[in-house]
Amino acid sequence: MRVLLVIAAVTYSGLPWEAVAGFPLDASRSYLSELAAADRPSGWLFRSLDITTGLLILAALAGVARRPRPVGLARGAEFALAAFAFLTIVDASSPMACASSASLECARADAANALGLGHQIHTVSSAGALAAVLVSAVLLSVSALRGEPRTRPLERRLLVGVVGLLAAVTLIVSVLALVSTGDGRLVDGGGLVQRAQVLLVSTYLCAYAVIAGRRRSESAPAVRTNATSTR
Repeated sequence: MRVLLVIAAVTYSGLPWEAVAGFPLDASRSYLSELAAADRPSGWLFRSLDITTGLLILAALAGVARRPRPVGLARGAEFALAAFAFLTIVDASSPMACASSASLECARADAANALGLGHQIHTVSSAGALAAVLVSAVLLSVSALRGEPRTRPLERRLLVGVVGLLAAVTLIVSVLALVSTGDGRLVDGGGLVQRAQVLLVSTYLCAYAVIAGRRRSESAPAVRTNATSTR
């Protein structure tokens, strides 16, 4: 489980892969999802990375299905993470029609909601995926503060810090999207904030891997002991 989630964090990280691709768009004024737009030469790479992320997360969660499931808020965090994975796959399967930051015509069409159904599906699924991972992060952090799953004090502080930053950056990105320029393009600097948001999501995936992975490993001996005692 841990390995799959850490790999998913790497494939979702965005900025490192953007650097590998040579920064095809202005990172300060573009959304990362524009790199996966249908009209971008490297779009296939970024769509593949997002689909891989979703599949890895679902595989990690499904791979522990036979072990004791989390309860309460921790279980809600797991379900929300699964929703994030599913919506990320939908998001990548319905890419933006074009990159708004690279084309004024595209930006205006986007602002006018004139880019077709696939583009609208992308917009809705992208927002839904972000909401799902934020819910997962909040639920897991509250659960950890309550002592379930068991975490070390430093882990709890780091988790709460990451979740707090993710929530704050998400709010900033939302505000910047609302005050975007009249032609529908993101304001200068907004792209960098959005990339920080994606990196924080990747950080949360790593945190989930550590915390949830320990819960599974700690519960496994108890399961084996109970199974032996019933023979």
